[in-house]
Amino acid sequence: MGPGSTGTRAGTAGTSARRPGSAGTRSGTTGILLLLLGAAAVRATPSAEPPPCAADQLRCGDGSCLSRSFACDGDRDCPDGEDELGCGPPPPCAASFFQCRDGSCIPGLWRCDGDPDCRDGHDEDPGMCGTPRPPRACPSLQFPCGSGECVHRRWRCDGTPDCRDSSDEEGCAAPPPCPSGQLRCRDGRCIPAARACDGTPDCRDGDDEEECPAAPSCPAPHWFRCRSGECIATAQVCDGRRHCRDWSDEPLKECGVNECLVGGGGCSHGCRDLRVGFECLCPPGFSLDPDRRTCHGPPGTLLVSTRHQVLALGGPEPQILRGPLKHVAALDVGVEEGSLFWGDPSEGLIYRAPLAAGPAVPLAVVPGPGSPAGLALDWIHRLLYWTEPGSGRVAVGDTAGTRHRTLHRDPRARPWAVVVDPLNGYLYWSDWGSHPHIAQGAQDGAPPKALVTEDVERPQGLALDQSSQRLYWTDGRLHTVSSVALDGSGRRTHLRDPQHLAQPLGLAVFQDWAFWTDPHRGSLVATRLGGGGSPAPQVVAQELFSPEAVVILHVGRQPAGPNRCEGPGGLCSFLCLPSPARGPGSPRFSCTCPDGQHLDSDGHTCVTEPLGTLEPLTRNFSREGNASTDVPPAGGARPGMTALGVLLPLGLVLCLGAAGRALRREWRRRSTKSISFTNATFRKGPADPLDGGGLGDPLRPLTSEDEEP
Repeated sequence: MGPGSTGTRAGTAGTSARRPGSAGTRSGTTGILLLLLGAAAVRATPSAEPPPCAADQLRCGDGSCLSRSFACDGDRDCPDGEDELGCGPPPPCAASFFQCRDGSCIPGLWRCDGDPDCRDGHDEDPGMCGTPRPPRACPSLQFPCGSGECVHRRWRCDGTPDCRDSSDEEGCAAPPPCPSGQLRCRDGRCIPAARACDGTPDCRDGDDEEECPAAPSCPAPHWFRCRSGECIATAQVCDGRRHCRDWSDEPLKECGVNECLVGGGGCSHGCRDLRVGFECLCPPGFSLDPDRRTCHGPPGTLLVSTRHQVLALGGPEPQILRGPLKHVAALDVGVEEGSLFWGDPSEGLIYRAPLAAGPAVPLAVVPGPGSPAGLALDWIHRLLYWTEPGSGRVAVGDTAGTRHRTLHRDPRARPWAVVVDPLNGYLYWSDWGSHPHIAQGAQDGAPPKALVTEDVERPQGLALDQSSQRLYWTDGRLHTVSSVALDGSGRRTHLRDPQHLAQPLGLAVFQDWAFWTDPHRGSLVATRLGGGGSPAPQVVAQELFSPEAVVILHVGRQPAGPNRCEGPGGLCSFLCLPSPARGPGSPRFSCTCPDGQHLDSDGHTCVTEPLGTLEPLTRNFSREGNASTDVPPAGGARPGMTALGVLLPLGLVLCLGAAGRALRREWRRRSTKSISFTNATFRKGPADPLDGGGLGDPLRPLTSEDEEP
């Protein structure tokens, strides 16, 4: 089956032998995918005997066929590794890399760092790394974690794991009973009993509002129901006067407090502050769950890239959308137009193909070997952004593949995952180079800034939730799933789990759920981010062959928005990039040129750089003249002509000065009398040579007869 084949069954879950890319779903968790994704799988009846392999294919030990181009490439493509048998020794790794026993190369800094990065853990071999150092002693007021770090003792048994291995929550006694006048929620918290059945859930899962007696209807937002049962006008709440019998309309700790400013009120999407309390809001097409905090909408479909296939998950069996392929790493999808984009790091190419049956088209973008690692689609302006960790480059191009250029380049950086927010004009990427961080940059190439710099070590997976306007990432060293608002505020750590987050790579967020891939375990894992329910991770798909990227095929993931490059002034000769709204009257877009060219004075046309001009590593498009305006620079003057008008007169003045100085020196030389002698001894007469006096000819050399007595 060649590239472009679709609709083929990927295999049966639970079998001991599998083809590259085969997948199985864990029993007990299929319901999550059916509920959230709702995609129907396309089944194909397997034949009794495997068909013969083509001439350009070889047969693996399990009977499957594999392209001969995959043989001896350093990757075990057959389940039994038969495609790598009888091959020569693997090529040596670069000087800054370490070679594992299977021939793969990892950065040298990962050797003996406490985390096994080779498949067999050879980089942490005690014979090479020595005996691990015992954990250092913690101060008296701190608790020693089993994973080696120290945390505050008051964090011990507080219900939240703070150690990487959660050892601070092990061996804890049952929580004490709640004080008199309070009741315990199912999550263990204690709340005042008076807050039960008050219409506002105070427990995390809303169980304080369950099994409540019938209460009078006080329709919001114009009416407020007191805890004592009566209804009052909303305008009477927090006005300094008692209107409820129990004073519940004047709570001291809630009047004048905006709960939405602290963690978004615990809402999964939007939050609106009220006179007392708050309410959670959902985007169009979504509904609020009984916990009054979580929004859910119509189902979507999960797309996962395994090493040689793109799978669609959501039914009893996975569906193969694309495959077999050489190597599928980065992945994104255009929902409205039905396009699939993926990056092949082995070939250094980006491909485009329809989600339905159709050929794959390689785009005319060749980032280089080992790239791209991350890929993001701007579905509004039809742009592709990708990262190249090997060169430290972030690049952009059109979806046709005919135009592309470098946005940022830093040899010290290792940009990995990338996401784009075309509604606001910003770009985000994870960087685990010399200074790991999450970066924020403008789509038009303005200088980026570090959005998250603390408590981040190896940021890998990255996802942007448009509905909640939050940025999520996984950290392979800290074993966490975290998020932050798009302005860098309100950081949260949703999960810390060394077992399920041992090697997280791809990340997707959808309807209060997070999905990530684990290539080391060959699984797809999901957890709930907030609201009701337990946040315990669940393996929803396993026996995947080296899963890397995961994306959501859902219309709510790519909402419609204005195209800043359309309309007057949006005609760029090369590439139009949207600009964020930086203030009143700020430009809507920026024209840009291919590497090695710059904008002409009209702000839209590209011209070639002069010979000898070197392109800097990091480009700032705003200094090139493409200030994203629809009006050319003042006076229509060209920057190069302006410089020439200053330098030419200055050079002319310098040349005239030098010529005048040379003429003056020549005149002085010709008007000055000089003499030349052949003898080193002379005698000067006492009289003035001008009146002819003295001892004979002043030019005659002295003799013995002329000596004074």
